[in-house]
Amino acid sequence: MLNPSKIIKEGDRVVMYNGKDNMIVLTMDSTNVYNSKFGSYRHKNIIGKEYGSKLTSDNGNGFCHVIAMTPELWSITLDHRTQILFNLDISTIIFNLELKNGSRAVESGTGSGSLSSSIARTVAPKGHLFTFEFHEERVKHARKDFKDNGLDKYITVTHRDACGKEGFLREDINNDIDAVFLDLPSPWDAIENAIAVMHDGSMLCSFSPCIEQVQNTCLKLSSSKFQEIKTIEVLIRTFDTRLQEYEELNLTNPYIENEENNDSKGKFEIGGVEGFKKEKLLSRPFTEARGHTGYLTFARYLPNA
Repeated sequence: MLNPSKIIKEGDRVVMYNGKDNMIVLTMDSTNVYNSKFGSYRHKNIIGKEYGSKLTSDNGNGFCHVIAMTPELWSITLDHRTQILFNLDISTIIFNLELKNGSRAVESGTGSGSLSSSIARTVAPKGHLFTFEFHEERVKHARKDFKDNGLDKYITVTHRDACGKEGFLREDINNDIDAVFLDLPSPWDAIENAIAVMHDGSMLCSFSPCIEQVQNTCLKLSSSKFQEIKTIEVLIRTFDTRLQEYEELNLTNPYIENEENNDSKGKFEIGGVEGFKKEKLLSRPFTEARGHTGYLTFARYLPNA
């Protein structure tokens, strides 16, 4: 996923793109064939192509595009073992947690690994993500996915309940965590464990779908020497932009010869009054949009403030 190469090689994970709602992840194996309603594609004919290439099916009747795997595309194409965070929330989390190359971060729980992949790309190559998950099967799947995507060098998956006694303590963690992310049913129960690995100025984020969870979390943060506590909700508003045809009557003095209307798409007449057909670019929000996903609570740990 972090491979800078422009050429597809054996073993690479690629995305076969047939449209924004029709994508599939493949691992390149020269002995395999990808079959779809858009035709068949032999992997050996894909290997050696540049990412972004338009591929013609073996019988020449179909085509698709092959593009490089990214955390954004992984969030769309992965197997949803749990409810996942999508790109709008992920970008907000990474920005507000002040993550960058070299940052060391803790996450709980891992879930399907959508956020984990984006964090790993942000902190790589000098940083590291320690992610904790209490569900053993999800841990196994996450480790496999991270290895297949080439992220296992930057992500350590631990099978553990973050709200338990051990919390986030590990031999390779020693009060040097720059950011903590919590996606838990009761995040307030994990805040003390988070403090145990954070340093002065570290950031914390908690994702909760219900406002009652937010209230309890904020109360715990306020009593635990956190400052700059804020809760936000990220909503997307999509606009539909298109050319709309409309009619405009020519109400100028009919006894004066007027210049031809250059942007006219045709003429019409009503009651002896001439008019012009025109087009205008109009925008309006879609009536249906993605609604509430969850609340994001951010806070900075300042024990000496």
